[in-house]
Amino acid sequence: MKKCLSIAAVLIIIAIPLFCGAQKKSSAKAKAKDNSASNSKDKQGKDQIPPLRELCILNYKTDFSTLADKYKEDLFPKSNTKSAIHFYRGISLLKQAMYMESIRDFKIARLDTNINRNMCNFFIALSYMQLHMKDSILSICGTTLNVPGQELMKPDYWNNAEFTKERVFISYILGTNQVLTKPTDTLLIDALYSFCSREEKFLEAYYNYGAYSYNLGRYKKSIDMLVKVHDLKPPEDTLILLDLGYMYRLSGDNVQAMKSYNLLLGASRSYMGYNNRGCLYAFMEKYKKSLSDLSTAIRRNPQGIDALCNRGLVYLKILEYKKSVADFTSSVQLKPDFSDGYYYRGFALKAMGDYANSVGDFSRALQLKK
Repeated sequence: MKKCLSIAAVLIIIAIPLFCGAQKKSSAKAKAKDNSASNSKDKQGKDQIPPLRELCILNYKTDFSTLADKYKEDLFPKSNTKSAIHFYRGISLLKQAMYMESIRDFKIARLDTNINRNMCNFFIALSYMQLHMKDSILSICGTTLNVPGQELMKPDYWNNAEFTKERVFISYILGTNQVLTKPTDTLLIDALYSFCSREEKFLEAYYNYGAYSYNLGRYKKSIDMLVKVHDLKPPEDTLILLDLGYMYRLSGDNVQAMKSYNLLLGASRSYMGYNNRGCLYAFMEKYKKSLSDLSTAIRRNPQGIDALCNRGLVYLKILEYKKSVADFTSSVQLKPDFSDGYYYRGFALKAMGDYANSVGDFSRALQLKK
């Protein structure tokens, strides 16, 4: 089913310090590993810690295609009545983001006893979710389970509920609606996603629970869920490997991170894969390999500002100031409002003794900084 909503389509993650030696824990929010500047090789004793830009793509899914396919007997035409036609037209309308029209069709279809009423309700609830109709979602879910809607918003209900197909659908719908509208209600969301992710091969539930866990900084849980997604070999598997590589890196497992990126690049020699593996090599202080991967990323996508910035930072780390200036110059030519490009170019210019031009860059960075 078509994805209709997405959150954080591309996350530019600021995570790897370059001017560093020994590792330490960063803020609780990021839960990433940072290095102290005490062993900096910078000749001028600078203690700035410029970060690298890793790429991670996590889009909340708002359909249940794999679950619907698993129970496709409930979707297979059992008659050629007008109600059946309304049902299948409703699915097509939903896939085209025509939500109000699809709701009308499903409401007509469910009046026919030959049509699976609960399946109609699940699709109606999906449409309500796209329309941000929280009360309507709760009402139809409560009606489907014959339970007061507010009862479904209690974690204890899901922690103790009998495992049924109907509850799997509804816990997924309610959980996804919560992460999109009230992601701070962690106890309820955990209960809902823990319930629906018990369903075997429920890709969307695994993925959303993994994305939600990542947003909370619970990288191990995120990895567990994304590994389940990867095992199902979805069409977007290369993006799953990208995400896994990043999660492993955040959790401190550079070996598994490297394996994920190597698998990704073995299947698809992508800009994002080379960019992230280049960042990982830099984190491991393997700067020659880092520069090789980042240069490959730039050749793959000359407009890729992230890889340009990253290579400029690596050059800065190894004191190749002229090359660093060249990369940051390219980055601000591609994106004139790129504050970090001016800042780091100013830093490199200052290191070269070009104080006049560095002042200009620092001033421009201050103007653009939000």
